[in-house]
Amino acid sequence: MAWVAIVALLLLAGVGALDRAGAARPGGTGATGALAAAPSAGAIGLLYGHPLDLNRASAETLEVLPGIGPGRAAAIVAYRREQPFLRVADLERVDGIGPRTVARLEGWVAVRRARDGGDR
Repeated sequence: MAWVAIVALLLLAGVGALDRAGAARPGGTGATGALAAAPSAGAIGLLYGHPLDLNRASAETLEVLPGIGPGRAAAIVAYRREQPFLRVADLERVDGIGPRTVARLEGWVAVRRARDGGDR
């Protein structure tokens, strides 16, 4: 029932109202639903089973993840400014994040490769 916590965090964070509520676990299939407001598309994607990209998610968006508060989110962003993540396991190199936290985030985060000359 981890998705219930994610939905609650998203709503508390002011992500917006859902016309039809629908949530899925990471990696699963999401329910259909129209979004009334979507200021944080990355966080909204969690509702539909799409993991957050560690190289693109804002610190505010990272905070909706289990075990990630403002300090850890800021540390993730600071780390990736120096060295983009190549795999999720690289999170263990971030101060304050160990193997248990990385295991807890499995399915909630991913690392996508930047396209040549495209994404930053």
